[in-house]
Amino acid sequence: MSHMVILGAGFGGIHAALDLDKQFAGNSDIKITIIDTHDYQLFHEQLYEVATAEEELTETKVLKKSITVPLVDIFRHTRVDVLKGKVVGVDSASQKVLLEGAEPVSFDYLVLAIGSTTDYFNIPGAQEYSFALKSLRDALRIRNEISFTIERYRMDVNKKNIRIIVAGGGYTGCEFAAELGNMIEILAIKNNYPPEKIEIVIMEAMSELIPGLDSRMSEDTYNRLRSLGVRVQLSSMIMSVEDGFVELASGEKEAFDILVWTAGVKAKSLPFIGSVEPVDRKERFNTKTCLQLLNHQNIFSLGDCACIFDEKGRPVAPTAQNAIHQAHHIAYSIKETIAGRVPKDYVPIEHGLIVTLGGKWSIFRYNGWYIKGRVGWWLRVVSNLRYFAHVVGWSKALRIVLLQTELYSRND
Repeated sequence: MSHMVILGAGFGGIHAALDLDKQFAGNSDIKITIIDTHDYQLFHEQLYEVATAEEELTETKVLKKSITVPLVDIFRHTRVDVLKGKVVGVDSASQKVLLEGAEPVSFDYLVLAIGSTTDYFNIPGAQEYSFALKSLRDALRIRNEISFTIERYRMDVNKKNIRIIVAGGGYTGCEFAAELGNMIEILAIKNNYPPEKIEIVIMEAMSELIPGLDSRMSEDTYNRLRSLGVRVQLSSMIMSVEDGFVELASGEKEAFDILVWTAGVKAKSLPFIGSVEPVDRKERFNTKTCLQLLNHQNIFSLGDCACIFDEKGRPVAPTAQNAIHQAHHIAYSIKETIAGRVPKDYVPIEHGLIVTLGGKWSIFRYNGWYIKGRVGWWLRVVSNLRYFAHVVGWSKALRIVLLQTELYSRND
């Protein structure tokens, strides 16, 4: 019997497990196990919505329900076994996954979909004095900190200026900053605090927002943020952080009350016992053209923890759509390998892009279509609905999306 193990229950890991189950339908000699520290999938794309949901309008347990899908629901009608545990390493020689406080799990084929963690770029003080936005806990901490900060200064006679700096003008930073204004307005009214004295600033090291996009999308994102009252500082590289201040490459220092770090990610660390597997500067595993690791024919990597190049030699963006596409190819490659055939090379494809910027307003770009505004937001809702329908069916998907729409619209 061949045992296929997937590490990580994000977008790529879940689809790798689902696709393997389909590829080997009717084959009783195949066992599939997915391992994750949580018993749910976290819908990372909308963490910013949780971080900007006003506390009195939305309960924490309901917010969690809106952004997580239990793994038992996803794999209910499959042969996939779910194992909750913390992976601490891989012994490639004995083909075992090492778990904290539990027996190792043997594998014949292994898929690494462990995701990413916040990258602080070795900037002094960045991790110590900022808030990350990578987990449900992170989002709730940010939400609470903003509320506490405004409440703390509401008795100040002079009503001091409060500055929230978002470090990083990528997808997460822009979506978070855009949505934050609505929450700030509600909190300001609640605490009798002048909203004009609460400032939201995005600091981006590059000369454009969401680097890597076409100039039109970056420019529209910039204009939308400015229209929402967000101050955008481009070419503002942060060199160090101390309590209450960031220092820029120009030597200028700027004060902050809250610093949210969305400047970048790197792959989560996964030690290989008894061997060394090459990684790039983002700690992503280098892969072959079939998404196998360089030194192991039976270990594959995808998503945030894989360094994959397109036909022009550029790294493939670590998006959910790309991770799902890579999962399809890995399932196919494993089936071809078991059958004694050589799988075709992985070829990245272009996916649509959607960035939501405050309220019911999004930019949608796909296959020559470029739509912004309310229609773009509805396309975002439809995209989410299609995804959830694929993993839990249309009925549950509709309930999830309706709940998201209700909760996240309360402060629009």
